[in-house]
Amino acid sequence: MSKILKSFVLVFLSLVVLTLSLTLFLFQKISLSLDKSPNYILDILSSIDKDNQYKDKEVLNFVILGLDKRDDLLEKTSVTDTIMFVSLNLKNQKINTTSIPRDLWFYDINSKVNEIYPLSQSESNQLQFIKDKFQQLTGQSIDHVVIFTTENLIKFVNLIGGVDLILDNGFIDSQYPNPGYIKNPDSNIPKYKTVEFKSGLVHLDSSNITEFVRSRKGGETVSTGGTDLARTKRQQLLVEALLNKVKTGQFIDKNLNLPKLYNFWDKEIIKDILDKDILNILTLVGENIPKLTLNKIDIPIGTNSKNGVIYHPNIFINKQWVFIPSDKDYKSFQQFISDSL
Repeated sequence: MSKILKSFVLVFLSLVVLTLSLTLFLFQKISLSLDKSPNYILDILSSIDKDNQYKDKEVLNFVILGLDKRDDLLEKTSVTDTIMFVSLNLKNQKINTTSIPRDLWFYDINSKVNEIYPLSQSESNQLQFIKDKFQQLTGQSIDHVVIFTTENLIKFVNLIGGVDLILDNGFIDSQYPNPGYIKNPDSNIPKYKTVEFKSGLVHLDSSNITEFVRSRKGGETVSTGGTDLARTKRQQLLVEALLNKVKTGQFIDKNLNLPKLYNFWDKEIIKDILDKDILNILTLVGENIPKLTLNKIDIPIGTNSKNGVIYHPNIFINKQWVFIPSDKDYKSFQQFISDSL
């Protein structure tokens, strides 16, 4: 072998060794930042597209619950006041979101639907219990459940640098629970404070997002920012704004540490969806992610059982103000959801 060829082979082998060493170094660094073993990451990557459980599905259904746990002098509760049925249509790249009123009566549990989460806490398989109940309620198969708290929402919005949206109707809520009083109950501290959001462009971050999604006493009607239904509409606006920011990749900048975002999802969010499940879903959506559109579905609320699919019966049930379905077996409710998808 000539000296030139030997030199070439040595240089080539050196480059190969250097490349492999650099790749191994970066791989180990990534695994450390994600707090996952290299074998775990390799297993996840190798599982992509292998036995993809979603490949023959046209629609994937999720139940997303917002847990606003309170244990203070003003309120003690662990119910979920945000309840969303989310359906991802893999065929037409559409995300359908339906907010289910927390006050909807569910005869199966003899309580409101926001009690499903507290009841699940005594079950051996909490998330399966939640899926079973919402499958029974909606008539749709539920693939996954995701549960987040108010603290989770604040942290997530911080991680992506806040979010902007357009609010059509501004509102003033003078009966918003005062965090200062909750932390330090004192007769000199007012129990409630006034919060205001003006119509137009609104920037949400850790300073105001809790008030935006919690407030429900900004008026007597939805258009004035009051009632649970107005709060539901604002929550849908927030979901749409978050989706738009994620789709465009605007949340990825020099100030965002992506491993922190992953670790937040991995360690702080209650869910039954695995990393490999997410990757398999992403492979099916693929390049169509920027094309994803959001379709917000409003459940028709009537004045009696003859109009709308749910209505307020003008009486208390178990001493509670509730919505009830137009038919006791929820057939109209389920048909509406099925038709909307």
